[in-house]
Amino acid sequence: MAKNDPDWTATSAGHDWRDDELMLAVAWLKSFVPSRDMERRLDAAKAFLVVAREKMREGVQAPLYDPSDTAAWYILQAQTYATDRAFWTPEGVMRVAPFLTRIGKELPLLLSVKGAEERASRLMLTDRRQPDSGIYELLVAMAYRRGGWDRVEFVPETPGRGRTPDLNVYRPRSRWAVECKRLAPSPYAAREKLQGIKLAEAVHALSLEKGESVVVEVRYKIELADVPDDYLVPHVRSAIERRSLTPWDDEIASGRVRPVNWELTRKILRADYVYFGSSRMVELLAGYYAHDADHSMAAKWRPWPDRPEYADAVYHASVVTWRSLSKAAVRQKARHFRKILADAEGQLPPDRPGVIHIGIESNAGSQVDYLRHLSNILEARLFEPRNSRLRWVYGNYFVPEATTQKDESWAITETMVPYRIGSHRTQWPLPDHMLVSEEGYHRPGMHWDSP
Repeated sequence: MAKNDPDWTATSAGHDWRDDELMLAVAWLKSFVPSRDMERRLDAAKAFLVVAREKMREGVQAPLYDPSDTAAWYILQAQTYATDRAFWTPEGVMRVAPFLTRIGKELPLLLSVKGAEERASRLMLTDRRQPDSGIYELLVAMAYRRGGWDRVEFVPETPGRGRTPDLNVYRPRSRWAVECKRLAPSPYAAREKLQGIKLAEAVHALSLEKGESVVVEVRYKIELADVPDDYLVPHVRSAIERRSLTPWDDEIASGRVRPVNWELTRKILRADYVYFGSSRMVELLAGYYAHDADHSMAAKWRPWPDRPEYADAVYHASVVTWRSLSKAAVRQKARHFRKILADAEGQLPPDRPGVIHIGIESNAGSQVDYLRHLSNILEARLFEPRNSRLRWVYGNYFVPEATTQKDESWAITETMVPYRIGSHRTQWPLPDHMLVSEEGYHRPGMHWDSP
């Protein structure tokens, strides 16, 4: 991705807009919860976020929402973003607004799907901890209606009936069974992210001790689990004490230490307020923002009294940006697919052709996604269905961004890849579809290809 110029200031006018398409989806989903219960859940989500913001102002990283009610957090983020922006967070909005916006745009089409309301009700009530699967299934159902299938029906979950697909789709002389799987981040990737944060925390402590604001950029060559907890400290200490910008390169990692870009940061903060902890704040302090890297930031700062989650001034800061380039780590993060494929295939019946949609959310970077794609091709070709007539797998890759573009608060890159199961001549049932993006407006190729 090309770097954009970070030297811009948000306009102070035009903030009274309302997103009615997004609110249509919000109102529809809220309608499945008794109004008093919904308001209670939203109040709890707001209170949790307020506590998190207080901890953030004290320099403590804290979760923004209660994972036991992720659905309420999604509704809060979509609702506040569409109306008043009082409780919105960039990292929250980017994970929900693209998906619910598409539902709002095509709600009449979705309502023509038999069982859509029952599925929406379930994601708001019994599946509130993990609503992503239900949202994904609704998007897939809409895509089949948009793609010309006359009847699209959710298959009711009936106790004692055995495993069934999510959807049956019909058109003249053709019927297919459809199974949907929303791929959660791998446990390996989650552990790696936590270890990266732990390594960065030692840098933040040293930066504060020395009274020096620094940006540290690291490319790890080995798995982060094998990196000593204090690995970065001597490199950063040496750079601070020697006033040296000389990069280092050893068997564990390569990297460099440089000063925070105070000229840019203070120029923008003289005219604007910036959401603390956001990708925009990292961009200002570092001078640019790498969307395919992980980041950790700590700072001493002054909140804006009107909106205390926004910074009015920053006095001291440290930023650590890292990429994991270990081949073993890339292979670990590219796994996952075959296990999900085998589980999903068990949902499909033997009396009709079947297709599996796998939704993959990623911010792992183009290298990981490309290697995962190659692995998925091989797994699909070698996969042997047990009792079903599985013919195709669709990989729907989503890369949401808390964007740093001017006049843009979220963005998403979507890639769709069909994987053929074995050798056959059955045509794919939903060619060239997009689930979130406007069809016909995307560039050719995959998001891991260079534009």
